[in-house]
Amino acid sequence: MKKIDLHTHSTASDGSYSPEKLPFLAIHAGLSAIALTDHDTVDGLAPFLTACKKAGVEGVGGIEISSRWHFSGEVHVLGYFVNPGDAEFRKRLEYLQQAREDRNALMIRKLQSLGIDVTLEEWQMLAGGEIVGRPHLAHLLIKKGVCRDMREAFGKYIGTDGVAFVPKEKLTSVEAVRFLREFSVAPVLAHPGLLKLDTDTLLRFLMELKDNGLVGVECTHSDHDGKTTRKLLELAIRLELAPTGGSDFHGTPKPHVRLGVPEVPYSYLLGLKVGFSRHFRETL
Repeated sequence: MKKIDLHTHSTASDGSYSPEKLPFLAIHAGLSAIALTDHDTVDGLAPFLTACKKAGVEGVGGIEISSRWHFSGEVHVLGYFVNPGDAEFRKRLEYLQQAREDRNALMIRKLQSLGIDVTLEEWQMLAGGEIVGRPHLAHLLIKKGVCRDMREAFGKYIGTDGVAFVPKEKLTSVEAVRFLREFSVAPVLAHPGLLKLDTDTLLRFLMELKDNGLVGVECTHSDHDGKTTRKLLELAIRLELAPTGGSDFHGTPKPHVRLGVPEVPYSYLLGLKVGFSRHFRETL
């Protein structure tokens, strides 16, 4: 079976491997196709796609956008078939990147108010000029001896329940889907199993997103167990949404997640292409 991974991150956001390195890791993992889906940025896509050609693996340009809805927690929306050269798309992303920068400054102030000696400049320097994400801050806290490991950094300080956590201003989930569709990017609901919604609530949510342009559901994911995956596949079939899947590979920030695990069949990528093409034609 040809295998793929449609959910990975690079140093362009909060992963530990460069966009140029990922395609060669994909070949080593026995993958036929790989998508790069960094948070709120497409800066890594051009070098990633070039490297995919060199490595001989099919590359898919993607993105992952954080959004909000009526229930608690973040809703992540994946976008596929992004054109990294679209200047207008990149310009619109600046709003999301600015929201991230504003949130980062507030988190630093919270940490400083707790007597922790960290600065925004140190955080930015550790990120190496890429998108400044929380994993970089976690590494800074570890480097300074404030925390033992990533688990403690997120659990105690910068995770959702951490004392220095600050939520980021986000698009609504419907706005995120519409935004992607406006630029002919295929929107897919990421790891819905993490939302912890009952089946009826999830069904209504998916129907609402589909009415606004959603074309797929990430059914297979490293944090989904078998029961969750089967339920999501049933919902995808019921709503005529393309099932997708990926590992959510980050490298060092998520050492328990391996590229290409769990296995995702190549047919999911074909289904996403066909489903998006049909859905796009129907809305013209």
